[in-house]
Amino acid sequence: MEWIQITVTTTSDCADIVAMLLMDMGSDGTSVKDRRDVEEVISSKRNWDYADESLLNMRGDCAFVSGFFSEDFDFALLFDELEALKDRVGESAGSLEISKTLVRDADWENEWRKYYEPIELGDIAIVPKWLSYDGKCGVRVYMEPGMAFGTGKHETTSMCIELLQRVDVGGKRVLDMGCGSGILGITVLKLGAKSCIMSDIEQAAAEAASENAVYNGVSERAEVFCGDLTEKVCGCFDVVLANLTADILLRLKDLLVPLVKSGGHIIISGLIHARADEVLDNFSECFELIERERKGEWQAMLLKAK
Repeated sequence: MEWIQITVTTTSDCADIVAMLLMDMGSDGTSVKDRRDVEEVISSKRNWDYADESLLNMRGDCAFVSGFFSEDFDFALLFDELEALKDRVGESAGSLEISKTLVRDADWENEWRKYYEPIELGDIAIVPKWLSYDGKCGVRVYMEPGMAFGTGKHETTSMCIELLQRVDVGGKRVLDMGCGSGILGITVLKLGAKSCIMSDIEQAAAEAASENAVYNGVSERAEVFCGDLTEKVCGCFDVVLANLTADILLRLKDLLVPLVKSGGHIIISGLIHARADEVLDNFSECFELIERERKGEWQAMLLKAK
């Protein structure tokens, strides 16, 4: 099968927003080439066996965000969304110029794999399934993201993992809503949770989560399904994980509230700075803010049910 790779020229500050937009529009994965990332690696004095020469040659505050769409995708709506983004953020979004290329399945797989490496977040290491890890983290989660969102590299996911380590999940019942690759649900099970229900509306995500749960040896405590949460889930949970978007969180608030036990916790993420206070205000009637994280253009919050 061939894919159409759409590459959007933007800025470092706006790269994550563009990547999320492409995902929302149906991209089967995204990749970001950002000069700032290379400069951070160089300044940290880490040794790399591989570096993409095209990244080293990039100049200025420029980032290239690529999305991957099926050949029959209608791009008119995507163009409209990029125009709307330009209207909202102005020059900080960069040129938002678009290029298209055809990519074969094998080329796409090799392209995204070469940018992954183990990620250490507190005592948790997120390790690509095809790599080895000899670091000091006590909890190791091995991931094959496939076409699903969730590798630990994105700020919205990494903040969730960091906040999870501030909650005692031992023996607890957990819900991972919008599980993507299953990274959060598998992490919480590796931290000692009794069980975790992982749900996603995308079939590819549910399949990736199921396969990753098996690979990590936690499938017996995991229940993964694709579909409407209201039709599959009953009761309430000690911990709820919701790495979504501001609009989805606001729309689902009345569903989420009864799913969290009194005194239980919910971690919400996927919030751009401009929408974070709005979401917090809507949730504050039923939840107390315990901790708030900020990375790049994003925020995540640990809340406790009143």
